Amino acid sequence: MFMLPENRSKHWYGISVFLFFLFLCTLAGSRLLLDISMDFKQWIAFAVISFILASIIGAGGFFGKAAFTIVSFTFAIIGMINVVFISMTRAHEGWSDITSVISFLVISAFGIAVGVIAEVIRKLFKKKTM
Repeated sequence: MFMLPENRSKHWYGISVFLFFLFLCTLAGSRLLLDISMDFKQWIAFAVISFILASIIGAGGFFGKAAFTIVSFTFAIIGMINVVFISMTRAHEGWSDITSVISFLVISAFGIAVGVIAEVIRKLFKKKTM
């Protein structure tokens, strides 16, 4: 298993910035795969989505919520894979641009919810063992 940085470490800022650019590049790359031109409003929208998601995951790690961070990031990666898959295969002809972004948002939001549940369960087990 990989080691996460310590809680309250400055490394989490760098991880959040990396995640921001990773999510932004994935969302913008899906537009390129679909041969759709992007205007400034779409760049801003993708940047806001990426910033919010990267901030949530980074804040979870910063405050020492390892289970939340790992689960949320895993679901975000699954969402990114789904975006690329829908864009490459044009699975929903004519709707691929919308469905890829919406599926990314839904999968990521589900990952955040599952991450919160995982963190609560982890805390409950930690209290019972003490």
